[in-house]
Formats: sequence, structure tokens, C-alpha cells
Amino acid sequence: MVLSPDHRTLTDRPKVWSHIWVSVLLVLPWVHPWAPSPQSNTVPVLISWACLCLLALSEQMPSPSAVARAWAWAALISSAMGLTQYFGQAHLLGGVVHVPAYLGDAVGNLRQRNQLATLTSMGVVAVLWWQTQGLRQSHACWMLALLAVGNAATGSRTGLLELVLVTLLCVAWSLSRGPTPVKLSWRWSLATLAVCLLASALLPKALSAITAQDVAGAVSRLGHDEGCGSRRVLWGNVLHLIGLQPWTGWGWGELKYAHYITPYPGERFCDILGNAHNLPLHLAVELGVPAAVGIVGAMLALVWRLKPWRIERSEHTLAWGVLAVIGLHSLLEYPLWYGPFQVATLLCALLLWPAWPSVSRRWSQGVQWIGLGALVLGLLVAADYWRMRQIYLPAAERFPLWRVDPWDASRHTVFFEPAYRFAQLTTTQVSAGNAVWVLDTSLEMLHYSPEPRIVQAVIDSARLLGRDDLVALHRQRLQQAFPSTASSPH
Repeated sequence: MVLSPDHRTLTDRPKVWSHIWVSVLLVLPWVHPWAPSPQSNTVPVLISWACLCLLALSEQMPSPSAVARAWAWAALISSAMGLTQYFGQAHLLGGVVHVPAYLGDAVGNLRQRNQLATLTSMGVVAVLWWQTQGLRQSHACWMLALLAVGNAATGSRTGLLELVLVTLLCVAWSLSRGPTPVKLSWRWSLATLAVCLLASALLPKALSAITAQDVAGAVSRLGHDEGCGSRRVLWGNVLHLIGLQPWTGWGWGELKYAHYITPYPGERFCDILGNAHNLPLHLAVELGVPAAVGIVGAMLALVWRLKPWRIERSEHTLAWGVLAVIGLHSLLEYPLWYGPFQVATLLCALLLWPAWPSVSRRWSQGVQWIGLGALVLGLLVAADYWRMRQIYLPAAERFPLWRVDPWDASRHTVFFEPAYRFAQLTTTQVSAGNAVWVLDTSLEMLHYSPEPRIVQAVIDSARLLGRDDLVALHRQRLQQAFPSTASSPH
């Protein structure tokens, strides 16, 4: 009997390490600092899905409590990162935290203010739910305060609207007469919103007092007109593009090219347009209105069938709260193009699945095999990306095997041929001998990245080949899409 406590400790030790491992896999996609060029979203997506695959290969499914705690800690860590960035101290953290280009830019390691704001809003939902599972009020208080200040530091109008939405959801659930077993506290949510509003007013003043640099908070930005870079102009352009190809759309991934090649009757969004910043509009412009109506209609029908206003299990409030936040963000930007939000959405779907356990249990063998296969595929993609990107690196930073001749290694890429061809084109001087290849490749690259140097390659090669029609067309497009570049001497 005397030895039983030690025996119990030894027995529980593997379980403790298993819980830690699961937590690391759930937190890492949000906080890791790796986003190497040329495609800065590739490695974060691979890491996110690798963590999910390793989760499937672990000993147990994550419980709702494990998921909530992980989201809360990821949001808290990222909020702390955001504050160091806001006040210009991120460079002191030895490369662990992304260093923004200017003060007052709180982005965490997600590298985008609205993404950090959405993560903090997810963290608020997670802490509110964690509180119903026994989190002490003293801990909930400082956690929600830090998340509110982190949200405010982003200056994100989207983040502010998300906190309003979370509060409204909490109020709605508190008024619901359904069988809701656990209701999130609307009072704590409202207090979090109040702290965020207060911090939005005070943080810019503090930064100005310390650094003499002025930045705008979320509240002051609500009525700010961003001119040709505003969503008003962007959505107007997208609606015009939808009107040109309403039935079949422009094709998946073709919005950049469609925006470049199309002259607009009114104001033009003054940047390369890779996403419609609204999920239904993006589906409509790239896949066509019928496909968009079908996809969005199916999602709404599923939500209606699942009845988020009638919560039957406590973890459903966690899942619906996070889905609501990501859904709102998806109406204003495109979080689902990024790995952490993809994994979070999938986890929410699993939490809503009737067969998902309320406590941890082992994965099925089929899921583990799928996870293993996906992990192997992800490693192959990562190796291919690592090989391809050698041509984008200075010699001193290349892998020793490819330091002398990175082009020979990169040309064998399987998954990233457009990035290879882009580098090949932009490092080739057009001449009479290669004008045909340059023209064909640059016209192709307009669908990958229609930026000024690609357009100029089209113009220069077309001129050498006597293609005056292409020269005139793309000079006009260059003037309208990039007026400052077109007016500068070439």
C-alpha cells in the first residue's frame, strides 16, 4: 500500500506526456514562426496538416476540453506576441516571433492582423467554454483581458465585430429555452468587449507617447474610407467580373488574371486581386453563380438541420462559437485559405459530430492509416518545396547539395512548377533568340502572378515578334492595373 502512490504516478506518466503531445500539436499551427518564401503560405499549411496527421497517429482523440485549452493558449501566446510587435520589441525575441515592418502592427506569427484578431476571438470563446468546465474566475479574468487587449492591438475592425457576434451568441443561448446543458456567460463576453473598446482607445495613445508614431485603432477605422483599396471597390469589381462570367465563372484560381485583364467602367481595386474577400462571392466569381448557390445553400441547409440555437451537448457551444467567428471572417476575407483555420474548422465539425466522444479515446485504425498516408504525402510536398525554393535563395543559404547548381534541382519540381517557371522567367533577359519562349511563358505566368514585370515581359517579347496587338493590349492593361509602374521609364 505504501508503494501505490508511486506506482500510480508511474502509470499516469505516459498519459500526461500524451496529453502534452496532443496540446503541442493543437497549438503549434498557430504560433510557429516558419513561413519561408517564395510561397509564404505553403509551409504553414503543411505544418498545420502535419500536426493534424500526427494527431490522428497519437494514442487518443483530443477531448473537447483539450481542444478548448489549446485554442485558448494559442490565442493567449499570440496576443502576447502581438503586443511585443505593437510596441516594436519583437526583434528582441531571437527570431521566435515575426518582426513586422512597422510599429503598431500586431499580427502574431499568423502575419496578418485580421487572422490574429480572429484567433483572439476564438480564444475568447474557448475561455468562456473552459470557464463552464471549471476554470477559475481569476484565471478567466486575466485570460479574457489579455485576449481583449490583443484583439485591440490588431486594430482589426473584423476582430471587433467578432467580439460583438460572440456576445450576441452568448445572449441568444442564455435566452434559449432549449436543452442547452451549458451556456456561455454573456456578462463575461460583454466585459471582454468593453475591455477591447477601452484598449482600442488607449493603445494608440500609449504608442504615440512612447514612440511619437500615430496608429489608428479599430473603432476609428470603422468609418475610414480606404479609397481604391477598400472592400467597397473590391466587391464592386468582383460583382462586375461575376456579371461577365455568371454561369461557369472564370475558373478556380483565375481571379488574379480576371482582375488584371478586365477593364472596369468605374473605380478599380488598386492591387493584385487573389481573393474576393467574401466566400460566397469568391465561389461565384471562380466557379459560377449556380455552383456558388449550390455550395452555400448546402452549408446553410446543414446549419439549419444541426440547429445551433438548440444546443444538446456542452461542446457544441464551443464549436458553434468558433465556427461563427470564422464564418464572419470568411465574409470579409479568406481565413479558410490558411492551414490553422482549416484545421480549426475541421475540429469544430468533429465536435459537432454525434459520435465524437466527450472524453478522450483511441482513434480507429482506418483513421490512423489515413493520417499516416497524408503525413507521407505532406513530407513529399515539403521536400519538393524545399528543393524548388533553392533558386530563390542566395548561395550561402542554399542546401550544400544544390549550392552550385540550384536550377538543376528545382526544374524537377512536381508540385511547384509555376513558382519555378516564374523564377526562370524573371531571371531571363528577353532577346530575339528566346522571344517566343518568353512570350509563351509570360502569358502563362499572368495567370500565376500578373505583376508589372510579368506584363513587361509580355510587352517586350511581343514587340520583338511583331505582335503589335499584344503590345497595345497589355500596355493598356499595365496602365490601368499599375498606373504608377506604367508611367515610370522602362
